[in-house]
Amino acid sequence: MKERYRAGARVALTLCASVIVTITGANVARADVRTEARQHFRHGMALIADGHLDDGIAELREAYDILPHPNALYNIARAYSDAGRYTEAIDYYTQYLESDPADREEVEQFVAALQQRVAASEGRTRVAETTTTETGTTTTTTTTTGSPVASDDEIRALTDSATQIEALAEAAQSEELRHRAERLRELAATLRERQTATTTTETGETGETSETSESGEAAEVAEEAAEGEEEELPATLELAGHEADAYEESVVSSSRIAQSPLDAPNSTAIVTAQDLRMSGYTNPGWALRRVAGLSIMGTDPADPQISIRGLNQRLSNRTIVLVDGRSVYLDFIGVTLWNLLPVNLEDIDRIEVIRGPASALYGADAFTGVINIITRPIGEGGSYITGGVGSNGVYRLAAGASGHADRWRFRVSGGYERGNNYSFNVDPGRVDYTARAGSDQGFERLFFGGETQVRLDGGWAIRGGVAVAEGSMNFQAIANLRQLDMRGSYFSQSYIQLTSPIGLSARVFWNRFAAQNIGAPDQLNGGIPLTQNTSVNRSDVIDVELLYNTTFDLGGIRNHLIAGVGYRFKEIDWNWLRGGVQTQNHGAVFLQDTITFSEQVDLVLSVRGDLHPLLNAQVSPRGSLVIHPAPGNTLRFTAGSAFRAPTFTESYVLVPQGTPFRGVTAFGSGNPSMNPERIVSGEIGYMNAMTDYFTLEFNAYYNLVFDQITLTQNQIFRLTDYVNANSYFGTTPGYDPSLSSYVFSTGTYENQPEQFQQAGGEVGVRVYPVDGLDLYANYALSYTLPFGGAQGPYHSDQRTSAHMVNAGFQYRAPFGLDLATDFSWQSDQVWFEQQLDPVRGIVFQNFPLPAYITLNARIGWRFLDDQLELAVVGYNLVDDGHREHPYGQTIPRRFMGTVTVRF
Repeated sequence: MKERYRAGARVALTLCASVIVTITGANVARADVRTEARQHFRHGMALIADGHLDDGIAELREAYDILPHPNALYNIARAYSDAGRYTEAIDYYTQYLESDPADREEVEQFVAALQQRVAASEGRTRVAETTTTETGTTTTTTTTTGSPVASDDEIRALTDSATQIEALAEAAQSEELRHRAERLRELAATLRERQTATTTTETGETGETSETSESGEAAEVAEEAAEGEEEELPATLELAGHEADAYEESVVSSSRIAQSPLDAPNSTAIVTAQDLRMSGYTNPGWALRRVAGLSIMGTDPADPQISIRGLNQRLSNRTIVLVDGRSVYLDFIGVTLWNLLPVNLEDIDRIEVIRGPASALYGADAFTGVINIITRPIGEGGSYITGGVGSNGVYRLAAGASGHADRWRFRVSGGYERGNNYSFNVDPGRVDYTARAGSDQGFERLFFGGETQVRLDGGWAIRGGVAVAEGSMNFQAIANLRQLDMRGSYFSQSYIQLTSPIGLSARVFWNRFAAQNIGAPDQLNGGIPLTQNTSVNRSDVIDVELLYNTTFDLGGIRNHLIAGVGYRFKEIDWNWLRGGVQTQNHGAVFLQDTITFSEQVDLVLSVRGDLHPLLNAQVSPRGSLVIHPAPGNTLRFTAGSAFRAPTFTESYVLVPQGTPFRGVTAFGSGNPSMNPERIVSGEIGYMNAMTDYFTLEFNAYYNLVFDQITLTQNQIFRLTDYVNANSYFGTTPGYDPSLSSYVFSTGTYENQPEQFQQAGGEVGVRVYPVDGLDLYANYALSYTLPFGGAQGPYHSDQRTSAHMVNAGFQYRAPFGLDLATDFSWQSDQVWFEQQLDPVRGIVFQNFPLPAYITLNARIGWRFLDDQLELAVVGYNLVDDGHREHPYGQTIPRRFMGTVTVRF
């Protein structure tokens, strides 16, 4: 063990040393691209406001080069327009329009006005008064108005700069540099033409030339024409949002509208596209380990189990996962299968994590929070092909293409990946077990998806898509079940969405899941098989939602109102359920009002009502007071409640349990008469983002948890039960000829009598001390304690680490080198898990889990203006074989190499 840690430590020290050498030897580097772009953008806008036009525009261009954003183009165009440099303004407005903005029509009208002014200006350069002298010489007098003329030295300097940039473009094979050189040459040519126009006169027969100033009647005509054109051009183009910081962090999950994390009513964390790429992971779920307050548990290589602020379990069911606001939560069993998510990591723009109950907006299952995966805007982000090979038989190939033409945008993507298990549950050499064919494979996924968007006249837009993921995976099942092997599974999501200029939007999406051939990877010879031709023939969820968003003043106080209604249809065909096919219909209505009393104080009030066929109407309120004591500072007080509805499995399941004994078996049974799980939460939060050099966050919370649902009710059958054949939740004592066994017990889902209180918090900091270095560190404290007098089987359960520490850095050098590390430490845990005893039925046992460390590192190199990237990733470098759950696989040290081409 010591030697293993020494080897990992040597690797870590070598990486750190290389980082120090590289940082001290480089003049400039780039780490967090959004932060650096934001710094240049803000500086540029300040310079323009102070009258330093060219310097300010250079800063905006630098921001755009670091991280392209259409608002940077808009503000460059705006600056040129206000300065009267209309040709340059038209150029940048045209580039801005290529992004198909929502204000396209207004900008197009303004560009047309600019073009008229330029045309009129060029026409006025030749206002002629013709006279004939006694010698027969005809003289044409030319006057010039409009933009100032550059000198020969200035034009020559532009030409020399273009030549130098062209040489750099050839050396770096950079299309962006080539484009910049072409624009400089075009500008030099335009200035040369204007310079020539100011001195040109046309001569008659004698060839004599002369230059005169504007005078008399011709001058008056030119002046009147100029004044007329001035009236046709608006003094400025006022478009909401463009003067705001284009690179400011934004979240949409906390309130269903785009807002700064400083304004969000819940504590919010953002994992950016760069964070995902630099983590080296290909499954986005694993990259969330860097977020304070998240429990990330790996029991196998494919499927992380994620919970927010505790209450994690082998199939985590208390955190809802969304893709662009659409749920990918599997309602029938209450879990998110990350291996079957229909999205490539390369297409993700960011992941938003909302900590705290969110049923007030999202209904059932947003119990402890929300994870919303936000993809890049359709048509943006370019195209890519990436591949990788790694330890444990890992292979990956993924590709994507996106583009746009006028108002139509599209994105298509797909990929294939597979990998082996980390370890076997049972030694393959044992003769008393039979391993299932192919049980060494841990996961496999084949994915394809496509999306399109069309903007219509009048501000309307329609968007739709379909994605399908197919494959196999291992996962740890519920109760006394252990690892299961799922083959022939697939998950698909289709959707269509309509938005309008009046704040009304509608959305429909359809999720389908199916899985064939679910079984255990190994079977005790002579025992009862775990499954009897188990398969989920289909699980269908259709979700319909209508949303209205508006802003109004009431008594001089600004209100931002969001209201919505929803309907959700669920149906599943599964032979583990009583009746085989079960159907449910759900309804919901929600309302949220953000009341702005002043620039310093917002009050956010939210409430939602849900109708569930097995429950009474559920009401979920939330209230948040958001105070800004100073710019860039937020103090937040939040209280609310949430619920988790029983799943189809918990309500309707009826399944025999695998046992090591042929003569007896037990059944697991659902219960349609349970209460939902409930949580009541209070939170205090503080965030400081005053500068571009650091962000600081602190949160403290207190929760009360009621009515947890577990498969714990154990009914041991007596002799009289066999005589009277009494039925217990659909299970009848007696001999089952299909199993060649007697049913001696049944375990039933029940609400547990314990009430829990949770107390804890998070503190985190992210620092950008110099260009090129991005550091982060956070700490989470979490305690779960009994509350009230009732005691059940989970009374002493401590499945969440009381202390969790995450830290790391990112470094991006201008010459292409990338370095990143992510460190995580989890304190010890105690899991209270179920066992099947042939005499006592289902019993519980404590399983201590020692503290563990994970350290990942990535080294990459970017070539050809970031179009080619090579990388090597090391996972679990200081620990070769820890477990993150008592039943989970041991996690080894692993490596992976990747190559990515972008175009």
